[in-house]
Amino acid sequence: MKKSATESKTPSAGKPGELFERHKRFGCFTEIDARLLTELADVFDQHLDQVLDRFYEYLRSDEEFRPLLAGEGVLEQLKAVQRDYLKSLVSGDYGEDYVAKRLKVGEVHERLELAPDWYLGTHGLFLELLFPLIQMRFADDPRRAMQAGAALSKLMIVDMQVLLDAYYGKQRKQAVERTEQLAAVGELAASIAHEVRNPLAGMKGALEVLRKELAVKPSNLEIVDELLAQIVRLEQLVRDLLTFARPRALSLELFDLHELLDRILRTYKEQADRLGVTVERIYGPSTGHMHADPRQMEQVFLNLIYNALQSMDGGGTLTVSTRAEESNIVITLSDTGKGIPETDMPKILQPFFTTKHRGSGLGLPIVKKVSEAHGGSIEIVSVVGQGTTVTVSIPDEQGNG
Repeated sequence: MKKSATESKTPSAGKPGELFERHKRFGCFTEIDARLLTELADVFDQHLDQVLDRFYEYLRSDEEFRPLLAGEGVLEQLKAVQRDYLKSLVSGDYGEDYVAKRLKVGEVHERLELAPDWYLGTHGLFLELLFPLIQMRFADDPRRAMQAGAALSKLMIVDMQVLLDAYYGKQRKQAVERTEQLAAVGELAASIAHEVRNPLAGMKGALEVLRKELAVKPSNLEIVDELLAQIVRLEQLVRDLLTFARPRALSLELFDLHELLDRILRTYKEQADRLGVTVERIYGPSTGHMHADPRQMEQVFLNLIYNALQSMDGGGTLTVSTRAEESNIVITLSDTGKGIPETDMPKILQPFFTTKHRGSGLGLPIVKKVSEAHGGSIEIVSVVGQGTTVTVSIPDEQGNG
């Protein structure tokens, strides 16, 4: 059964300053903490250069970070920015200017596609390097040193929350914009598909009548057959557009999964034989029955088996397997075909992306949409020259597998 979406517990959006104050309250960062941090200003001034040298020495030792530090003047520029940040931590002034700078850092990271774990890790490294300065400042008062260390930790955690606000806020805004654009395109595509479907059916019927009843030369007969083939292709495109843009509501029922897979494989048997493709079935003992929408799952398997056969025009093996995994039924289709180039992998689930001469680019997006509508998922692994494995996982909460 489709799992209900979990309600978001994220605080409602507000102005940056208001969010910052909320984070401070939630993190128990008080005015006492702020005043205590100002007592570290002198020791920070004296030792920040050494801290930054050790900080960037560590980053340069990591192959992932090293390219980010290349280029003339880049390191000095970054050190200047970080020096200003570390000094601001002990300034006692955490107003609008402070918040704006933190937000800007988060936006820059999002624009550069640097994942949040990058600056979460660097904040942890800074804390490790700054704690000895706190111990140095309060060498005669361990209790005050502990309080100052806690105050610095709380402030940097608040900073990390602000960075995440900026990073994910921008991503959420872009996601909403993309969703709205896709919805508009979907409505347009569905409207066009509805308008095109009836004329196509009329054209197809008229051509079939002409083919049967008129004396047509063999050379012209080939033209009629090609026209019919193109109309069939357009009809499939229209069906794909309607399926993707206006998917039917799920109609869940218990059905025989193996019988459905066998029936689809029989449909493609002639094509598989013609291509020299051998089909292997490995059905798990606890996956005979599935609680899902059989018509929509049929569309999933039709698309995946068709794609697999298309990738093996020189022959090969298609392996269709099922297994029970926790509360899911997992269906895997593996082919020994051409594989998908690594550069195409991020795009293959996007609508209208296709490498086929006659593909609509909607097959895999439909598979993804149907799988997710059931509360499931799709995973694709491919190696050029070796083949592709597609794994569809569908919840089976009734345990009828």
